[in-house]
Amino acid sequence: MAQKKIMCLSLGGSIISRDTGVNVEYSKKLSGLIDHFRDKCKFIIVVGGGYASRLYIQSTKNIIENNSLLDQVGIAFTRINALILKDLLGNLSVYPNVITSLEELKNSLSMNDIVVLGGLLPGISTDAVSVLACEVTNSKLLINVSSTSYVYDKPPSEEGARKLKSLTHEQLVELAYKYDQREAGSHFILDLVASKLAKRSKIEIRFVDDNIENLYAAIEGREHNGTTVK
Repeated sequence: MAQKKIMCLSLGGSIISRDTGVNVEYSKKLSGLIDHFRDKCKFIIVVGGGYASRLYIQSTKNIIENNSLLDQVGIAFTRINALILKDLLGNLSVYPNVITSLEELKNSLSMNDIVVLGGLLPGISTDAVSVLACEVTNSKLLINVSSTSYVYDKPPSEEGARKLKSLTHEQLVELAYKYDQREAGSHFILDLVASKLAKRSKIEIRFVDDNIENLYAAIEGREHNGTTVK
């Protein structure tokens, strides 16, 4: 039997955690997608904090001045989201615990088709964790799923911002230098640490939105909405 390809998904918290609660509909679609590819792929799913995380971080910034503590609040919410998603994927071959270290990730993936994790360390985003997950498992492809599928040449809220269909790693790092604020709860489509890690290991990144068909296409290497970095 051919060895299964390792597929790493960085699942933006906004996809799972919204102001209306858990996005169960998307989780069910994701379960169907993983079931479709399970004979060919193993999946690492790294889940962000989303709405609940941002709500708590923003509301406590004025009383908690310790950035490391704010990061830990964010990490706690990523792990809650990971726990919920893991349970929603429970009918598949999922590792029974939310991963809390890269060593556990590597060991668990050898025996399971799916592992789910959130954040690991203060100051390190779930996007950066996703790239580290690629590195320790020798995967050269990361698919980033978020509310927007494109990298822009400047913040998309600014007038004249342009979608970028393809980028080099050097160009992505340059944009991250400009727009990654390095604050708990802030967001650039891929932060500076993650961008530099992807560059050093030559990990291709495919960005997609929450349209599940784009995720199917990105996994299969077909045309999809979103930016590709390589």
